[in-house]
Amino acid sequence: MTAHASTQTPAPAPTVRVGVGCFVTKRENGETFFLLGQRKGSHGSGTWALPGGHLEMCESWDTCARREVLEECNVELPPDLVHVATTNNVFRDSVPIKHYITLVMAPRDPAAAFSGSVRLMEPDKCLQWVWVTWNELVRREAAVCRDACADSGSNSDSNSAPSGPLSLEPLFLPLQSLIAQAGSKSPLDF
Repeated sequence: MTAHASTQTPAPAPTVRVGVGCFVTKRENGETFFLLGQRKGSHGSGTWALPGGHLEMCESWDTCARREVLEECNVELPPDLVHVATTNNVFRDSVPIKHYITLVMAPRDPAAAFSGSVRLMEPDKCLQWVWVTWNELVRREAAVCRDACADSGSNSDSNSAPSGPLSLEPLFLPLQSLIAQAGSKSPLDF
């Protein structure tokens, strides 16, 4: 009898992935607003999240944040980004289970202007971008739907956006963890 070598490649061992989320901020009427997008097509579909994505091999945190925000929102961030939080999340409802460490970045000065107009660059991954405040996020409801793409007309359903309150439920697991860490004190208040 001859032993035959297996031609099947073994499944890769589960790994912890690193994600980077970034606050894209603007100041208006004395309040700080930031972008929140409604995810679609991947784990966390239907949840609200900051712009962001996976850290690539040998990539710095701020380079990843800049790349992801530009790819997703058409926005170039101001020069000074800072690390404001880290979350450790296990997505137990995912098949297979996913485990992420998420690094949260923000402009050092939340009032610093970004360049570009917010656009929905990946409509297969995000349903819409809206502007919210930290207090609205904590309450899980924005007072009104502030379509971040209204000027460019690029949100997929911008014409049918509700004029009243906007539910921010459900939240992506890293945002839930961020709120649990920070409570009512915004991580942008540093």
